[in-house]
Order: sequence, then structure tokens, then C-alpha cells
Amino acid sequence: MKKHDENKDLRSFARIGRVDYSNNTLQCSKSAIIGIHMWGKIDYLTHYCGWTFIWNNSVGVGTNNIDSDSKKNNKEAKRASKEHKLTDKTKCKK
Repeated sequence: MKKHDENKDLRSFARIGRVDYSNNTLQCSKSAIIGIHMWGKIDYLTHYCGWTFIWNNSVGVGTNNIDSDSKKNNKEAKRASKEHKLTDKTKCKK
């Protein structure tokens, strides 16, 4: 049996649904694609950690608090840092 971690499973579920910490509910829309591994995480959270699962069609799929512009800026900064920098190897150091 795989060992589960509550915080890790909540972060994973937050990609497809909404985690409401005030009343310990997991909300997901019917249009979300939930695989067998995610059902295992939901099962662990509902049966062993005291969370409740609710189908809620008004919940957006994959709603994040991080806006996409900051993600794009981070990607560009990471790409620029990995870019190969040309150096002049003909210079002699004295």
C-alpha cells in the first residue's frame, strides 16, 4: 500500500478542484477528469483525514491563485539563465 501524505494529496487535488479549508470540503465539477490515482487520494482524504467530497458544477477546473503572467515571467527568466553564454576564448589573461 502506498503511504499518503495529507498536505501532498491536498496540493495534488487543488489542480483539478477547490479545497475549502474552512469546512474541510473538496469540491470538483463533473467535467473534471479524475484518474485512478486521484480517486485513491480522495479516498484517503475522505475516509482517514475527515474531509468531505462534493460534486459542484460551479467550481472551475484547475482554478489557481497564481496568475499566468507570473508563471510566464518565471519561465522566461529560467530559460534565459540556462542559455549558453558566448565567451571570447582568444583573449589572453595576463
